[in-house]
Amino acid sequence: MKRQTTILAVLAAALLYSSTASAGVWFELLHAPCWTGDASNLKEDNGVIGEYRGSIDCFNKDFNGGGGRTLLSIKAFQPWEYGTMFLYYDITEPFNSALAPVTDNEKGGFFGGITVTFSSKAIAKKITGNEAMDWGTLADVHLKYEAEHVSKFGMLHYVGLQWDIVVPFLDFLSATTVIREDRVFEGVDLQLGAAWQKSFALGAQDFIFGGFFSWGLFGEGKGKGAFAMSEGNEFFLTQPQLLWDFGKVIKFTPAKIYLGLEYQFSVNRYLIQGKSENTLQGMIRWNI
Repeated sequence: MKRQTTILAVLAAALLYSSTASAGVWFELLHAPCWTGDASNLKEDNGVIGEYRGSIDCFNKDFNGGGGRTLLSIKAFQPWEYGTMFLYYDITEPFNSALAPVTDNEKGGFFGGITVTFSSKAIAKKITGNEAMDWGTLADVHLKYEAEHVSKFGMLHYVGLQWDIVVPFLDFLSATTVIREDRVFEGVDLQLGAAWQKSFALGAQDFIFGGFFSWGLFGEGKGKGAFAMSEGNEFFLTQPQLLWDFGKVIKFTPAKIYLGLEYQFSVNRYLIQGKSENTLQGMIRWNI
């Protein structure tokens, strides 16, 4: 099941950084305190997921830990001559000791991967020599490939298209149409997604409102091996976030340190039918 966890989150991270985003490396530290979760109101289900009924700031209790959880993300984005490259590495409970009496996934469980895109506009400019090429509201179309690596479970593949769209009041808007191939299940699935970012100011304070959604339309077929008794299901995940430029306030370099919130809502979590999750997390972002 750990493998399916990544399907919901990894595509999301890659979506957020299209060819219109700036190159760089950054860290994100997120924490869900689970103040609204009550252990006496935990909906247990076959040992895989326990949902805190009515909570708004808790993860489901599962193989990655309890309702309160800390995540550390290390990310890098870099345009190249004919496209972009994005790397990420997400760590669960990065501050737990190796001797802590918890599961392996609560002592630095991780997933990560690499996404490479090829810009059809950049390639067309090279072939035609027309540097002034204008496609109107369609900024670019990228061929996208992602290799996703999961601790102890191997690799998944995503292949498809990324559509960069010009919207005057947004920093960027990107949509994706990709095929997901997970060898745990028979067949493939079609995933649709979109990501956006909007920078804005309230008085002298600067903010960023960004986010994405990812929608697996059909689910995959019968599971194989240890997953033979299960099958993939359609899913939906969204993670909007609001960040405040704290570095500017403390007279540090603007657009370097952000404080804010990220809200995660998912349907059919881990591709399990009927399982949902809604989690409010505090967030610190540091752009190196």
